[in-house]
Amino acid sequence: MRTENFLTVLGANVRMNYKNTLIPSILLLLVIPLLYGTADLDCIKSADCLERMVALVGIPMFTSLFYKEQSRDLYDMVALRPFSFRVVAALRIGISMAGTFALVMVFEIYMRSCGSIFPMGAYAVRTLAACMGPGFAGLLCASVAKSTAVGYLGAFCFCFVVQAGPGDSIFKPVTNGIHPLLVLFLCSAGAAGLLFCKPSYQ
Repeated sequence: MRTENFLTVLGANVRMNYKNTLIPSILLLLVIPLLYGTADLDCIKSADCLERMVALVGIPMFTSLFYKEQSRDLYDMVALRPFSFRVVAALRIGISMAGTFALVMVFEIYMRSCGSIFPMGAYAVRTLAACMGPGFAGLLCASVAKSTAVGYLGAFCFCFVVQAGPGDSIFKPVTNGIHPLLVLFLCSAGAAGLLFCKPSYQ
């Protein structure tokens, strides 16, 4: 029974969120080849493409995860399920992480098919971390302000600061590797997002 309840909640949350996470992310990936050449790239240029462009996928994949809770009816529907709201919220984050990793892998396969050369496995994990940076920043802003619009603003500001920052920034993991401070930031931002993710009317 517990497994059936879990699968029910899992399926419901996927259906509730894919239009605002997965679809915009796929559209963004489709646009990237038009803005940034993806053919015959070496390791350095491939890392730059993944870090500058593909990492933006994290914004739609994470920032709007809790926007449904701005509706009382939808929140009450979730609250009646056999799991606490924060367990459901953590499940959504896990689903988005898995979906983001899958999208990154698909895009890397496309890049390799275009003649780019880079270590797919290592770059996929690093790109996931790069996606989670702005994504978790946006998720935290949205949770604290109880506004998805504020979350997107925070995520884009985070991206601007990272792109304008030094090349050895910890928030550029594809180029520099995953730094322990980045892991600490992601864990802290995710935990804080879960802490503040109650609806604004509660």
